[in-house]
Amino acid sequence: MPAPPPHPPPGSGRILALDVALRCTGYGVVDVDGRGGFRAVDCGVIRTSAKERLSECLRRLAGGIRELIDTYQPETAAIEGGFFFKNARTAMVLGAARGVAMACLAERDVPMYEYAPRRVKQAVCGFGGAGKEQVALIVATRLGLTVTQIQDDATDALALALCHAQAASGAALRLAKRL
Repeated sequence: MPAPPPHPPPGSGRILALDVALRCTGYGVVDVDGRGGFRAVDCGVIRTSAKERLSECLRRLAGGIRELIDTYQPETAAIEGGFFFKNARTAMVLGAARGVAMACLAERDVPMYEYAPRRVKQAVCGFGGAGKEQVALIVATRLGLTVTQIQDDATDALALALCHAQAASGAALRLAKRL
């Protein structure tokens, strides 16, 4: 395994953001320099096959999140808040995946914060109803990446990291839900 990138300087921090799902969890690791600057360290997805049993998907998700935490040593984490589903089974499966993510962060003592999807879009785009394409373009621009370099679920995770970085830099953190 390659050596992790160096941590940002004092007065700044590293954020691990997770857009949790059972089959395709997006992640983003962002360094904040303490002066309003951001740097994408890594992003991607943790995938599991649709053929796998629920228990195997959860095991693989936990392993992937633990590996991210151990590799990047984040100071904080941001996860997307739960959705309201008409289908109870879908809600239960997403709840199980979120529980795995939260347990992995808690066992490594990483403080975590939850943000509603509209809050993330508001923070990143200035409009809570922004579309995926608009979010992707702004996230890529702010992090010096091209849209094609970022997978969809990773874009959402990077947006979460930017939202948390903005909240952590001001009084808005009091409005975030610490888990």
